[in-house]
Amino acid sequence: MIQNIRMEKFGIEIKWAAIITLALCTWGLIEKKMGWHSDFSNIIISLLLQYLLIILLLFIAFIDKKKNFYNNQWTFKQAFKFGLFLTGLLTILNPLAQYILYESISPDYFENIIEYQLAKGRSTREELLSIHNIDLKIREGVTNTLSIGVIFTAMFAFILKNKTQENELK
Repeated sequence: MIQNIRMEKFGIEIKWAAIITLALCTWGLIEKKMGWHSDFSNIIISLLLQYLLIILLLFIAFIDKKKNFYNNQWTFKQAFKFGLFLTGLLTILNPLAQYILYESISPDYFENIIEYQLAKGRSTREELLSIHNIDLKIREGVTNTLSIGVIFTAMFAFILKNKTQENELK
């Protein structure tokens, strides 16, 4: 009974954390298939599209929770709590997504970007090795997930709230 209540309460968060993590891995696969992990001339477009995908999926997750758990009536506080919990789950899953991306989908990614930047005369191999590695990508992924998650949680909670602050205080 208690487990069923918890699953019902957090099921949407778990579902969307899995969907977003899977989408990130799928996006990495698409980038690899398009050759963007060996030719980095489209890296800005790729990052922009990746962030737009994440933001869109986060927004859909908020709408899903609001519609299917709160019957389209929630406060800023309820929306914010949902977003923080989802962000926490995404932060926990991010290292797994990074590992899958850089060890399974595109194991030559770091060597490719280092060679690309060396050909452009941007730095030395040692300097590039220190900034293009799985450990740093995982740390950056966790930090970015937390910061972007909190920012968009606040924004979406504000946009999607539909109860007044007076009702929230009761």
